[in-house]
Amino acid sequence: MKKVFYAFPALVCLLGFISLNLSAQTEYRFTLKEALEFGYENNYDILSAYKDIEAAELQVKEYMAIGFPQVNAAINYTDYIALPTMIIPPGTFGPDDPGGEVQFGTKYNAAAEATASQLIFDGRYIVGVQASKRFLEKSKQQFIKNKLDMYVAVSASYYRVLVAEDTKRILDSTMQYMENILYETRITYEAGFAEETDVDQLELIVSDLEANIILSETQVVIAYAYLKFLCGIKIGDFITVTDELDDLLAQINYTALLEDPFNYENNIDYRLLMTQQLIAELQLKLEKSEYMPSLSAFINVQTQAQRAHWSFLNPAEKWYGSSFWGVEMNIPIWSSGLRRSRVQQAKINLDKLDIADEQLRTGLTIQVQTAQAEFNNAYLVMMNKSMAMSTAEKILRITSEKYKEGISTSLDLLQANNQFLTNTSDYIVAMQEVLIKKLALEKLMYSER
Repeated sequence: MKKVFYAFPALVCLLGFISLNLSAQTEYRFTLKEALEFGYENNYDILSAYKDIEAAELQVKEYMAIGFPQVNAAINYTDYIALPTMIIPPGTFGPDDPGGEVQFGTKYNAAAEATASQLIFDGRYIVGVQASKRFLEKSKQQFIKNKLDMYVAVSASYYRVLVAEDTKRILDSTMQYMENILYETRITYEAGFAEETDVDQLELIVSDLEANIILSETQVVIAYAYLKFLCGIKIGDFITVTDELDDLLAQINYTALLEDPFNYENNIDYRLLMTQQLIAELQLKLEKSEYMPSLSAFINVQTQAQRAHWSFLNPAEKWYGSSFWGVEMNIPIWSSGLRRSRVQQAKINLDKLDIADEQLRTGLTIQVQTAQAEFNNAYLVMMNKSMAMSTAEKILRITSEKYKEGISTSLDLLQANNQFLTNTSDYIVAMQEVLIKKLALEKLMYSER
């Protein structure tokens, strides 16, 4: 009885912990559009890209701050353990001066100063500010690229979930249908109007279906897990997709994807290259600005005190102040070819980007044409698979009716069932392929999603 008495509170605590975990789980129901919107706010790569933009914005501010007034202060305190000694040569202060050793200074010394400076002109600063803004623009374009990659990844994962669920649904429906036929065949066999091989054939069909259903259930779990990962959803939460493959196919604008002219500037990779070209041009300007002088102004205020005894906080003892201002110009004169070499390297880099521009234009043209052809082919294959599935479904229905009437054999039924499952699976895969090819084409043609 004591064991029961102590175990009961522990059991209550365990059940409470489990119920608490279950209550903490969240269930999401997403259309594809809703899944994408959720992913834009919670996807790990997108969140990281947001931070890259924030860092780039701060880098712009950091570089611009170089051209604003700079103020610095310094405090110095020195306590001489041994004062420095100077040797005075004989005759320094007259012919009778024997010279000797002299110690100058005081044991305790303190000083405080403040310096303000202002950059008046520096070609490198002007170009540097422009370059930092271009880097910010590049970070924003990279963010768009990350969003586009996420759009493709989440959409493809959403399609996989639908394909896995549709496959399982068809297998479950076929399983129920075949189990009914198996049940009727067993009754017929027991009554002596059917052969044992008919029962065996149907049991084989049901057994194969059971194995395929187990596999499809695993595929559903994996597809959902990957979709949750891409959307930034905790693995313990639940998610349900609400769109249908047919509805998503109906939303495709086939005419636009196949007939709209391709604009290079809509492609995010090309836009990134153009930004890189602008940055390279600024790099060339930056290297050329090394030939230009820079000008800055400064002002300094300081005060100091020397004490034989530590009394710096005594207001009666004086501190001695001084101040000055000035301007400073740095004029580059000769660098033994260093600046010239850097300018030439910047020019070469810019020439290479011009070559990359032509290469990317040609490559993108080929990629778009290939993607359009593959998309169109996938659509034609899907239409063919749709007709084949309808025919296979009709054959299975007629064969089943004939089997019930005793006209066809269980082998005929097995072949018709396998043919139906194969054609149905092919059609579902063909639908997925159309949607995947659509994503590939959209990624090339449109950068804004």
